[in-house]
This record gives sequence, C-alpha cells and structure tokens, in this order.
Amino acid sequence: MITELKITDTLIGSKRVIQGWDIGVMGMKEGGKRTLNVPAHLAYGERQIGKFITPNSNLIFHVELIEVRPRE
Repeated sequence: MITELKITDTLIGSKRVIQGWDIGVMGMKEGGKRTLNVPAHLAYGERQIGKFITPNSNLIFHVELIEVRPRE
C-alpha cells in the first residue's frame, strides 16, 4: 500500500516521530531525497497502528526534505 504523508513541522530527536525517522533524516540537506527502510523495532514494534500497519511491520518511506529551520 502506498500513501502520502506530509509532516509539516517536527523537531528531529524529540521523539515525536518513530525512531527510524529520527535516524533516517539525520544528515539530510534541503531538497534532499531519501528512501527510508525502517525495520519494525525502529518503527512501531509489536503495536498495531490503525488498520494498515500490523504488528512487527517493516516500513518504507520515500522522503523529501523541503526546509530545515534552526531551533529557536
């Protein structure tokens, strides 16, 4: 299943997103694109999330970093 997810604003390392995202976007630059292959233990582990993310699911994200803003 492919779905589009737009995260408008998040602070990397703040535990607002799954650990695989925190690790995966580190070092990216504005305009950069990357595919994140996130193993279950860095995603949701044994938890069911909605009806599409089953327990122990490995996740794939195609990410484009639009803008980087410094912490205030």
